[in-house]
Amino acid sequence: MRARLLSAALAGILSACATAPKPRTVDLQPARQALEEARAEGAAERAPQTFSRAQGELSEAERLVAERGPDAPMAAVEAEWAARLALAEARCAAREPATPAPSPEELKRLETRARRTEEEQRRLEEQLTLRLRELQVTETELIRTKARLKGLETRAEASSAIAEARILLKRVASRGRSAALKAAEEDLEKSEGLLQEENYGAALFFALKAQDMMTKAGDARVAADGADVERPPSQSTYVVSVDSANIRLEPSTKGPVVAEVTRGTTLRALAVRGNWVKVAHEKVVGWVSLRLVQ
Repeated sequence: MRARLLSAALAGILSACATAPKPRTVDLQPARQALEEARAEGAAERAPQTFSRAQGELSEAERLVAERGPDAPMAAVEAEWAARLALAEARCAAREPATPAPSPEELKRLETRARRTEEEQRRLEEQLTLRLRELQVTETELIRTKARLKGLETRAEASSAIAEARILLKRVASRGRSAALKAAEEDLEKSEGLLQEENYGAALFFALKAQDMMTKAGDARVAADGADVERPPSQSTYVVSVDSANIRLEPSTKGPVVAEVTRGTTLRALAVRGNWVKVAHEKVVGWVSLRLVQ
């Protein structure tokens, strides 16, 4: 009985082996041949992207065959599809047309356009250089004139203007660098140098110039926020937080100075407009920059 059961089991095993599917083989030769033909026809230079994709698919097929073996059913299917894609990409690369070279007429037009652009740029650079020289001459003459008129402006006025410009500069610098910021920094350095030379008029001029550039840099943001509308102050008094601050007739760095107050002075607030607060101090009513008080 036992012998008959063993014989039946052995027969079943042999029958199953006989009917099992044969291992799936992957033929990579067609893809390899197509890739070599495409390379020979210059596809690597003419259609580099398509040719590179074909190489990548073939490499993937070779990896699947080598690492997992052709006997693994899923690996064989993936390798076969990768090989088919490599074959298709290689054939497309071989047939992909090259980008046509520009005609002699087109090349001539491009060269003429480039030459005109270079000439225009050179002309603009020459004009800019000339304007900068004229500006330097004008500023030099202004410095000399202010030096001859020394005494009309005070050191305190120049120092106060420089302090205001420094505060404006820091505020604008916190929002990023710009050409206006660089120019204002240069003017402020000139102002501080002239202050040391006791040329207070020229020092005041360059400090106000720096203030003007920094104020214009923030004008768009102020207008967008509606900050130029006069509104009630958020507090009843403000205290001067810098060594010297100017009270101006208008809420602008160009406004005439009607009084000068020192650090620690308490000012009664009347209204606020943008970055300015309208204050009353003794018998004077005017505007002070909010950057100079707290």
